[in-house]
Amino acid sequence: MPGVRTLEEVLDHDGPLAEGPLREVAAGIADALARVHAIGLVHGRLRADQVLLTPYGPRVTGFAGRADTDDGGDPSEDVYAFGTLITLAGGGASCGELGPLLRRCLDPDPGRRPTAVDVDRVLTPRPAVLTVPAGVDDSADVPQEARAEDPPTGRGLTRRRLLVGGGFALTAATVTSAGVAFARYAGDGRSGPGVRWRRSVEGRVTTLQVFDNVAYCTTTDNVVMAVGTETGVALWTARTESMVWSQPVVSGTAMFLACVAGQVTALDPSSGERLWQQHAGDRILGAPVLYGSSLVVGTRDDRVVGIDMTQGAQSWQWSAGTPHGGVMPAVSETGGDLLYLTHSDGTVGAIRDDRGEPRWSTRLDAPIARPARAMGDLVYVVSGFTLVALSVSTGEVRWRFQGAPDMTVPVVTENLVYTTDVGALYALDARTGRERWRQPVGARVPSPVALVDGTAYAGGTDTLYAFDPVTGGRHWRHGLPTYLTAAPAGAGKVLLLGTAGSELVALET
Repeated sequence: MPGVRTLEEVLDHDGPLAEGPLREVAAGIADALARVHAIGLVHGRLRADQVLLTPYGPRVTGFAGRADTDDGGDPSEDVYAFGTLITLAGGGASCGELGPLLRRCLDPDPGRRPTAVDVDRVLTPRPAVLTVPAGVDDSADVPQEARAEDPPTGRGLTRRRLLVGGGFALTAATVTSAGVAFARYAGDGRSGPGVRWRRSVEGRVTTLQVFDNVAYCTTTDNVVMAVGTETGVALWTARTESMVWSQPVVSGTAMFLACVAGQVTALDPSSGERLWQQHAGDRILGAPVLYGSSLVVGTRDDRVVGIDMTQGAQSWQWSAGTPHGGVMPAVSETGGDLLYLTHSDGTVGAIRDDRGEPRWSTRLDAPIARPARAMGDLVYVVSGFTLVALSVSTGEVRWRFQGAPDMTVPVVTENLVYTTDVGALYALDARTGRERWRQPVGARVPSPVALVDGTAYAGGTDTLYAFDPVTGGRHWRHGLPTYLTAAPAGAGKVLLLGTAGSELVALET
């Protein structure tokens, strides 16, 4: 990839990093470790040659793919390797303000080291800011000192630092002062959305969706929250035993959540009250899906578990019998009786009904870290940096599209498939995989595409873009202080965003 060097190459050629770039590289690595640890895996061999410094920020490669219960699969060892690497990258000295954090990472006692999520939280300041529309009394929910001024108009701020001696621009993904108001980051001066409201949340937003004018979000701090889309007022807040990293299923009667540590929980969507909870396994991978009368989840030990949606009792389970490193289920968006399974080792398969009748199995070239998407007669899977379309009836590969690192789960329509990676948003012909159009977005951490009311939204490192989904023409762009951590979600003319600054933002589109 043009403009990409490894951290090892930069250190060998240019010497230690200055404090600012060092912090930004550390933040990117910590974010990657937090994400992989959240799904029960570890890196296992973090070194300077495994960190790519790209125009979109640092990327971590070379994951060993070991589960955190495997021999040598302790997440605390990744944290120790992180501390060693960043100390080396900083010249082996005190590393300035990072020194205390790095000393904790290098604690000889693994039990006293911070988790990757803890490190990530320290390196990405979170603005404690909330504004609500005029006339809304949210005083019980919003401390007066946390209210922000009205957003000024004008060009938004962009933050780019040149990596000293590195020869390329490294985009910052953090705000240097936790008190900076989001309202200071307006659009780029073109006609675009205004900020309707915004509110801080505990932890980074991991999932976001809208149902009947209520926004439901989950965060890295094990928080589940329901917020009114028009006002930003919290309707209720609940907590889970562990992080929810994958999209919950929301219906009129229940909100089903799969926690990474193995709990499946049903909440009342109107109150947040727990209806039931079931332990499905040691680790849950991917998102829960509705399949017949069951809520289905996949586990790290390759079990597919069906749970009764009313009572929460386990009703059936299925396993291929051969270890594949974990399994994630998916169902077709256009109906059907097949359950599509993606495995961490690159295997894709389909089974029929709760008896687990196998229909087909195909092994792809690269590991799979995300669930499939199925529509019509094709199932779409991200394998490594490639989007692959397979026949739903036979598993035969119909087409492949080569992308770049961090390709996201596709959004599928009848005619087009949309996906993002570190460089661009792509629209592909659903039948052939031929590229219809692409638009550069330059995301340090790509957010999945969102299609809301006839507009395609994609997040860049510090910008939200809105595109015509058919032609790819850009409607507008809106400046952000940091990147998105979940796909945008919409209700009417309100678009909801979850940012790495630990806040929810509502735009008037």
